[in-house]
Amino acid sequence: MAVPRQPARGETGPRRVRTQWALSITAGLVVVGFVGAAQWNSSAIRQQFTTSAQQVLARQVTELESEQKALRDQQATADAQIQQIQGPATGSQTALKELNARLGTARLQAGLVRVKGPGAVIEIADSQRAVPPNGNPSNFIVLVDDLRDIVTALWASGAEAISINGERLVSISSIYGVGSSVLVNTSFLSPPFRIEAIGTGGLLDRFLANPGYLGRVAQRISSYGLEFATRTDPALDIPAFVGNTRFRWAVPTEAVSP
Repeated sequence: MAVPRQPARGETGPRRVRTQWALSITAGLVVVGFVGAAQWNSSAIRQQFTTSAQQVLARQVTELESEQKALRDQQATADAQIQQIQGPATGSQTALKELNARLGTARLQAGLVRVKGPGAVIEIADSQRAVPPNGNPSNFIVLVDDLRDIVTALWASGAEAISINGERLVSISSIYGVGSSVLVNTSFLSPPFRIEAIGTGGLLDRFLANPGYLGRVAQRISSYGLEFATRTDPALDIPAFVGNTRFRWAVPTEAVSP
């Protein structure tokens, strides 16, 4: 029986061809499978990435919307607070304006502000007559009582502001005689004395007809020749009181009403 011949090295034959063909197909299928798996995996990862990105964006949008709502709420709260503050502030400004007006009126009535207006001017000085040998020298000079009577008559005649030689008279003013000088408030004054008074029309006529003037001052002027002159003035300027108006012991008996 004949023995089959072995193919020589490098010899090609049907079996070898089939073997190579099978290997090629297997390799191709492996590559195709790998590419397909890679594509499938890439698509899944992309889908997962896209889904994750959308979730992150959605979360950020939600957070921004929450922050925006919080800011709007804060703005609304701030606007409401501003309205609440502006309301009382407007009322406070009105109350402050009224308080300043009342304070200004009180200062005016207390003589603490400079004032101007029409009124009367009264000048009185010592007599130029010679004192008789047996006469009293004090009869021929202006006494503190003369100034007090003139001031009292002016107040009674409707004067609203009075000064003597520039010293404003107020409720706590005093007029004292100190030797030949007169102390008004805290100032020593000497004749001639100029009394200025602001008041309504006819103030001077009412003063000259007032018993406070006619009772003693007019008689001394006539009897001893005290120099005396009067006139009206349409624009007097009387300074404010300068001095201490503080009360140390006097206090209100009840709360001051607004």
